[in-house]
Amino acid sequence: MDSLFDFTELRVQQPGGVLANRASYKIFTAKAQLVAIATETEAHTRRELISKSMPDIRVVEVTTAGGEPVLSLVKHASEWRTDLQDPAGELIGRLRTGDTKRTYTLLDGQDRIVGKVTGDLALKHFCVNDLAGGEFAQVRKTWAGLTREMFRSADRYKVKFTGPVSHPARTLTVMLPILLDLTSYGPV
Repeated sequence: MDSLFDFTELRVQQPGGVLANRASYKIFTAKAQLVAIATETEAHTRRELISKSMPDIRVVEVTTAGGEPVLSLVKHASEWRTDLQDPAGELIGRLRTGDTKRTYTLLDGQDRIVGKVTGDLALKHFCVNDLAGGEFAQVRKTWAGLTREMFRSADRYKVKFTGPVSHPARTLTVMLPILLDLTSYGPV
């Protein structure tokens, strides 16, 4: 997995679907090469989707384009934390949500801070900084097109690395758009 997300720019896209019953995402390089697929393990009822009463714990499995398990993203809504686990269930990192949906802390597997994330008021542009305050990545929610934006759940994000970054911080940054989407832009 060390080199799976080793690109300067990645795109995270949520395939469109009217009231899809589980969240799913595809991760591409800037040249549209499929790198990974992330799919929520549990389906949700129409009632949950319409009322937005989602379970406290949501699990998204991430695999390579060939189907090999890479990691699990486990979102604990009531604790404002999301754990990343390797296929054996070992903690490899954590995304901690701040007091608002605009701030996040990236932690490695030993709960050491490896990055801080701050978003704009519209929750569309996020800067990812190291501990010294230097930016190493940007995450942007991009326009999916009129039809997709109005009638479907089909969010798109661009992750661009602007500086040197450690392996745990890179993986956490690539998973950030999935957390943003699960947290900010609807039930799935």
